[in-house]
Amino acid sequence: MDDRPLVVLLHGLARTRRSMAGLSVDLQRRGFATWNFTWPSRRMAVAEAAATVWDELLAEHGAQVAQRPVHAVTHSLGGIVALHLARHVALRHLVMLAPPVRGSRVAQAFADWRIFQWFYGPAGTQVAQPPQDWHPPGDIASIGVIAGTAGLHWGNPVSWATRALGVLPAGLASDGTVAVAETRPDLAHHYLELPATHTWIMDDPQVRDRVAEFLWNGRFAPNPAAPTLDCG
Repeated sequence: MDDRPLVVLLHGLARTRRSMAGLSVDLQRRGFATWNFTWPSRRMAVAEAAATVWDELLAEHGAQVAQRPVHAVTHSLGGIVALHLARHVALRHLVMLAPPVRGSRVAQAFADWRIFQWFYGPAGTQVAQPPQDWHPPGDIASIGVIAGTAGLHWGNPVSWATRALGVLPAGLASDGTVAVAETRPDLAHHYLELPATHTWIMDDPQVRDRVAEFLWNGRFAPNPAAPTLDCG
């Protein structure tokens, strides 16, 4: 049996496992086993998606899930899916990258557009509403949140649109897609801000270092260059 800690990787809305592939390889090099799954983000609401993830995880790893440490690293809406996944499986450490756990003002701005509803589906509609039961009573030993602060970035086309339309104005701290204030869950958590953009936050070298650090230690080490908070 592979006794390495298993890291479940969950991508964001309208993305696929390919967006987390580089992070998956990086974590494997650091001594973790990874399970990188494309969950049906455009077709299911959050709770249903979490149940699907659990079914697939159990089908692939079976009894090993209960016999080894299981962590999760997520991007954007994948973080909310992981909170629901914790109802099915105990998570040792959860690292959420840019999670819109307090809703999304960007989604709210476009929620009435039919093309938005068609493309982003039930989960997109959910993130456009005030969070309801998005912090379910699950089994998670420690939660780390990394918020990006690169509000305008050439690699994130959404950041230019949200800035031009005033949805995420220059004076509001954000990663170009999710406001920093929208990333703070109503749960005890460790918190870190880094100068990364939403679309590619999982590929930022500093982000990857801090993700691995949290998975090994269950906390972020103090870093004078980046704000860190423990919110109990």
